Amino acid sequence: MATTAATARMTTARPTARATTRRRRRTRDATTRTRARRDDEKYSNATKLRSEAQAPFRVARQFVYGACAASATIGFGIATIQAATRAAGAANAPPLEGSLENLAIDGAALALFGFLYAREEDARERQMARIGREERLGRLRVELAGGKAVRLEDLRSFSRVVVVSGDEAYVRTALGDAEDVREALIARGVLVVPVIRGDGAIEAPSAEDRKFRCSPLRANDWLEWIAEQKKMSKVSDDRGVYVGLRMDGRVRSSGTGRVPFNRFAVELPPVDSWGGALDGFDGRVGVDN
Repeated sequence: MATTAATARMTTARPTARATTRRRRRTRDATTRTRARRDDEKYSNATKLRSEAQAPFRVARQFVYGACAASATIGFGIATIQAATRAAGAANAPPLEGSLENLAIDGAALALFGFLYAREEDARERQMARIGREERLGRLRVELAGGKAVRLEDLRSFSRVVVVSGDEAYVRTALGDAEDVREALIARGVLVVPVIRGDGAIEAPSAEDRKFRCSPLRANDWLEWIAEQKKMSKVSDDRGVYVGLRMDGRVRSSGTGRVPFNRFAVELPPVDSWGGALDGFDGRVGVDN
């Protein structure tokens, strides 16, 4: 009887082990499919919509360029066949001179429209990459002077964020420059986010800094984003950098060296007024190193 009971327990254990293995396999397969789907979806729908909004006629231009390139390809193929048949001595083939002329025209048109299409596609890819970086920046979190934690994208339409990143000396210098024009920056909605690289720390913002300065949360996420921008711009890791945003979250200016807070204070319109129509009513600072 003991042998029978042990055999029954073993028989019960085998299906349980098999079921566990199957569940693990299904979970692993589902994870693999999810990762593959994420790799295919390089950009989010929000990024694609922003790209279309910023360049509404790009799709139409690409359609025209693609259609013209396809037409030139067909013409090039027909001209090639006609020239080949005439060279082979076919009696009913068009004159060789006309076929060669058509061949040259279609070849030039194909090269031109192919170049224009490729240029539009390259511009689209660069724009999507830029918007994607801005969207990732918008998901980073900060703590306001009152202790409230928000995403950077939650400050859109309220603040013009300026991210300052470098060693402690660079950040303190930037904050000192901002302090010199503090009231003008506050009137223009400028909110400074100091991100220190390496050792060092600065004082937490006080209640008076509620509209002037905030603290980054999860500093490693901020440093990773900044490191990515430095790598793309071929800036060394030890250089201090700044990134200034528009009210809609787009990058207005970025660069290395001293942060041009004086220019921000002069060229940005106050938050209770409008800028110019050509700069999106949000001011423009021509600094982009």
